[in-house]
Amino acid sequence: MKKSRLALIVSLTLGAACASDTAYHKIRVELPSFSPLQLGEFQQAVFSGFIVGKQPDGLNLSKEIIDYFAPEFERKLRFQVSVQPVTLESEEAFRNADFWRSLAPDTARILYITGKAEMTRETRKAIMPKDKDELEDPWDLKKTVAERTVFTLGLHLFLIRGDTGEVVLDRDYKETRTYTNPNQRADFAFSDLAQRVKSKLFRLVLSEERMQERYLLMK
Repeated sequence: MKKSRLALIVSLTLGAACASDTAYHKIRVELPSFSPLQLGEFQQAVFSGFIVGKQPDGLNLSKEIIDYFAPEFERKLRFQVSVQPVTLESEEAFRNADFWRSLAPDTARILYITGKAEMTRETRKAIMPKDKDELEDPWDLKKTVAERTVFTLGLHLFLIRGDTGEVVLDRDYKETRTYTNPNQRADFAFSDLAQRVKSKLFRLVLSEERMQERYLLMK
């Protein structure tokens, strides 16, 4: 009897220990971010164009990027913003310090914004059964074709100091969104996807804190 009682106590103790090992609380914490830019070192932001890969018909992706982000740089960073298109023959130009120094006056505190981008549109179809509520005969499970339009924006940004030609920010963004409208316009889709990029970019540049969930283990 004593042995069985001892075994029961040991079992309960081990069970409690295991439960305590796996117990946790989910909490939300603010994580600070470090900006790679010293914003006080710049007065101007100059958009110099983008190398564009694929883009939907009728959409000028480089122009759309500049038109969307230029006002944001002016509003959020309080920079004087201008557009100075340059010829970018290859991606090697992004890291060619002499090339960027040659564009800027010696005393100019300029931040060049450039990079490469592409935007794709894809139509996806799936065979799905109709809802029984839509059918006169609930056992007549006819099928229908569901169509979705998927847009993906890839944007690799380079922010470059005009005085030294140094790349001070090198970030690659890729955003995807699915629409039920098979005729979704590409310019509207770009605006939706660019908004996601903007949020991530300025959170980094402005050193804004990020809310994330963490698990706190309980002993």
